[in-house]
Amino acid sequence: MRLATLADAPGDSTTTLARAESHGDGHWSDSASANASGSLQATFFAESDGVALPIGMIGAYASRGGVANLVGLWSAPGHRDVGVATALLNAVATWATDKGHGRLRLWVVERNEFARRFYEAEGFTPTGADMAFEPDPRIRQVEMIRDL
Repeated sequence: MRLATLADAPGDSTTTLARAESHGDGHWSDSASANASGSLQATFFAESDGVALPIGMIGAYASRGGVANLVGLWSAPGHRDVGVATALLNAVATWATDKGHGRLRLWVVERNEFARRFYEAEGFTPTGADMAFEPDPRIRQVEMIRDL
């Protein structure tokens, strides 16, 4: 799944497809175990009847102050603008609430207007904070939050 997300949207991640493809099966198995659902982090997948692979994914991890951070929201081509991303956000919100977190936070590449508009429609607001995008510090990421 991670390779599919990187191939589909190569400019929006802090890693490259080539770097990710260089990892062996052990890396991916360890990563899946570490990022499974728990009190501090979780990964969610969207599935669809008749489709062999998941059609979307998102990760989340807890930080101080009751904040759950979102990472890697992705919907597969052909499954966008049909509610997959919203369903994944709702799954994270439920997990975060169940774990006692009161806020969701994410960082979105500022040039990605489509994603920014989507998050705003889902109740996220920019905080005014920004930071350099790791692969290219000339590009900025914008912090957005949503209270639960």
